[in-house]
Amino acid sequence: MGVVVLLAAVVLVPLGREYADLRRSYALSRIGALATTALVVPAFAVSLMLALPLADYPVAQWLATVATTFLVYSFATRAIVASAWAARTAPSRSTRG
Repeated sequence: MGVVVLLAAVVLVPLGREYADLRRSYALSRIGALATTALVVPAFAVSLMLALPLADYPVAQWLATVATTFLVYSFATRAIVASAWAARTAPSRSTRG
């Protein structure tokens, strides 16, 4: 049971910090930051599928899964952050003179 709690802490603490950073640095709403942080779940699913050919080598499979999860999650998060940042700094579309 202690191992499960330790692993949960290793995963949840950085995700909590990521959520707080998205709220503070990029002014995302609570739901926006939570949805962005929740992208770790589909990133993990994609990583599991990509690492299936390594099933005969469990250590290699796990390392590939973790590395690919970080990579996919980082790309997805950075794309959302870039979009939010661009929307935040875009000029107003006001039609009034």
